[in-house]
Amino acid sequence: MTRSSGRRRNTAAIFTAAILSALLGTLAGPAAAAAIDWHDGLDEALQAAEESGKPVFAFIYLGEQTPGASGQREEISVRREGDPVASQQLDLERMLKQTLSDADVVAAARNFEALKLDLCDPRTDAARIALKVGPGVDAGTETRVGMYPITVFLDPSGEEIFRRHGCMPALGYAAQLEQAHELFEKRGAVLADPRDAIKHRELGRAYMEMDPTPDDQIYQAAVEHLQEAVRLDPGNETGANFDARVDLAILSIPQSPEQTRRSITDLFRLQTEDADGHRKLEIQYYMAVAHFVLEDYASAKQLLREFETEDRNSPYWDSPWTPQALGLLQYIKQTTR
Repeated sequence: MTRSSGRRRNTAAIFTAAILSALLGTLAGPAAAAAIDWHDGLDEALQAAEESGKPVFAFIYLGEQTPGASGQREEISVRREGDPVASQQLDLERMLKQTLSDADVVAAARNFEALKLDLCDPRTDAARIALKVGPGVDAGTETRVGMYPITVFLDPSGEEIFRRHGCMPALGYAAQLEQAHELFEKRGAVLADPRDAIKHRELGRAYMEMDPTPDDQIYQAAVEHLQEAVRLDPGNETGANFDARVDLAILSIPQSPEQTRRSITDLFRLQTEDADGHRKLEIQYYMAVAHFVLEDYASAKQLLREFETEDRNSPYWDSPWTPQALGLLQYIKQTTR
């Protein structure tokens, strides 16, 4: 009897707590819900940024199109299920309703002055021109080819830092906002002390970690700052010279086969310079990546197999590069059977 009564009391307590929690959530829900504090226009966002010193992020999208004063805006027709345009609209709706109200995204957005622009609203025309965005249209098929939404990051003066295209889930978008803010801070550090090799290297690395492609501006910015770090620290007194040269060799991997082979040679030589071994495993991983790019799978596997270890004392055991190395090794094994 005692045990049964105890169970009933515990169950009742849990049930009561659940009801109270639900009631409190219902009462406080709308008022306590997280939300981004959006500015009404670009001028307002830039004025706020000038006062706060925060960067700006502008979320730019194509909403429901309605004819403007000029009568030149098109109506969106009802699309069949499975239509790519309908799918894109659904992705946008999810981002507007879910991603931008996610708690992590809202928290990350507090580091910015935030602006949301619907380009189908005629009142955004001036901002569209200033931010150099607009719906691209294929003249042959009259279909939209612009990748929307676009997120544009600006410094407080209004200078563009970089932009991203397309929809993202909440986790990825929050990470993008955090990455953009980190990049903004490192840009500021370089502007404050342009002769500091370490700060140039850190900014170059920040650009590099944004997964740039050789033809885009982010890639060029990464190269420029890394090269400046090498120039400012010719004797490697701060370590920036060595780290920047490693990063430059890694950046060169996805280019031409000749450049990729040169990257392997450079990385091998840099590994011998790594006196304290702080980048040894990273270099080894990227040498394997370069061999993979060249379709030299045997050499890639030889390097990657060293990451397979059960020895907890091995540097390979808990290296941050081990999961990536083992993942690539597994992929090569599966695709080259």
